[in-house]
Amino acid sequence: MSDGLKQVYNAVLQARHIDADLYDEVVRALQTAFPNEGFGESGPLSGRDATDAVLHMVNTHLPEWSIVLKGKAHEADGDWSCTLRQSDLRDNDAMIGTGAGPTLALAMLVAFLKLHVVRASL
Repeated sequence: MSDGLKQVYNAVLQARHIDADLYDEVVRALQTAFPNEGFGESGPLSGRDATDAVLHMVNTHLPEWSIVLKGKAHEADGDWSCTLRQSDLRDNDAMIGTGAGPTLALAMLVAFLKLHVVRASL
């Protein structure tokens, strides 16, 4: 498994929001772990909403996967969870990404990275 991917996963778990530097670290770690999958093609975060950027990453790299978001919005932050599955029609997917965070973007990114940390260890 890529130590860089595991390290960035742990950094994202501790984050309260996604800024351009953290997003760049994520993309670099994914590019290193999966050099043939074009993780850098979506470009930097600058000028984009973090939720839009992470959703684009999920849509690009997990096409046709189901995204389930649940949460309660609060003033200071939220309590969000995300599940990424190959299909929402069955419950025997080989890999599932799950994540939680104070923002939609972080919950999605944690789920996405958790899935890829597992992939990198296979």
